[in-house]
Amino acid sequence: MRGSADLLAFLREAATPLFSRRLLVPALLLTLLLTATNIVIVRNAPQPGASALPPLFIAAALARVGGLLVLALGIIRILAASPRPTWLPDGAFWLTVLASILLFTVAALLDFATGGRSDALGLVISSALFTLIVAPLAPWLVALAAEKPLAWRPGPWLRNMNAWLLHFVFWSLLLITPLGFLHASIDNWVIRGAGDWFWPAMLFDGPLSVVIALLGLGLNNAAYRRVARS
Repeated sequence: MRGSADLLAFLREAATPLFSRRLLVPALLLTLLLTATNIVIVRNAPQPGASALPPLFIAAALARVGGLLVLALGIIRILAASPRPTWLPDGAFWLTVLASILLFTVAALLDFATGGRSDALGLVISSALFTLIVAPLAPWLVALAAEKPLAWRPGPWLRNMNAWLLHFVFWSLLLITPLGFLHASIDNWVIRGAGDWFWPAMLFDGPLSVVIALLGLGLNNAAYRRVARS
């Protein structure tokens, strides 16, 4: 019973800060960004066998990644009550960008290792494996963006794992992975041709992407706070 109660407590610690008034504007901006770029990306997805990516696809993908990095940094700092300026692209921001590139490389290697499957189930398998591999770094990734002075050494944040690691993995796999499956399924369906359902599907998928992103940031923040308190 104590274990299940602590799992629920961890989820509350992750979700409650997401309803802060300070997150209202960033969440709205994130919704606009993810919805608009997803529409452009899906409508300009390259056809199988295409030799080049459409320019609009590239532009939307870059805008999505860049905007997500900036907004995620601000949201992390708000959630963590960081002493750093919320939106300043300081040294912590650029180190976070470097960490994101390394995580993207890990995800690409996992995609290669699982056969490069682009179907929804393949993406979910890759996502679940990615969660299991990078989960121990969750508190450090928040500290990297939020702590002052710069928390460039991961060691101090890789401790007290019995208080958060299982909880983080459990809720990530139980909530984020199925939502990711739904998101990938919608995108694959629309790319194949959703007809009159295109706009309803896209206008649902945008906020769904925001829920996935915010929930992921909330879980990371809960792990960070449990390490910071220990």
